[in-house]
Amino acid sequence: MTPAALDCLREHLDAENAHDLARIMATYVAAPRVTINGRTFAGVEAVRAFHDRFGFGGSGAFSAIRVEERRRHVVDRAVVIEQTLSGVHTGKWQGLVPTQKCFSLPVCTVYSFADDAKLAAEDVYFDASAISAQLGAAPHGR
Repeated sequence: MTPAALDCLREHLDAENAHDLARIMATYVAAPRVTINGRTFAGVEAVRAFHDRFGFGGSGAFSAIRVEERRRHVVDRAVVIEQTLSGVHTGKWQGLVPTQKCFSLPVCTVYSFADDAKLAAEDVYFDASAISAQLGAAPHGR
């Protein structure tokens, strides 16, 4: 893993926590891919829309979004980070009107890099039902 790729990742995570969509998008290659629990968003516009709708751009379904790194695993062209994702439900999400409730859950993200050290792809894994349960939308484990 190159120092430039690690710098890019640091900038990406800082931009997410700052809710700065332009900075987030500047860390990606020209044709990025983000896959969330098997659902893929491919291309700049789809990746931008995902981040914006979720709340990483300062609006969207959740506010006060925070990604906190717990453990990092570095390999040749990827970094795997165990994280805690948290936020406040302040916008419509999967048909659920805003509850103003907070959520916090473990997430595992695999960040893959291109030759130019920009972020090529993110593969994100988490228990989506845990968000619903914390928002009061469904019992956990259902």
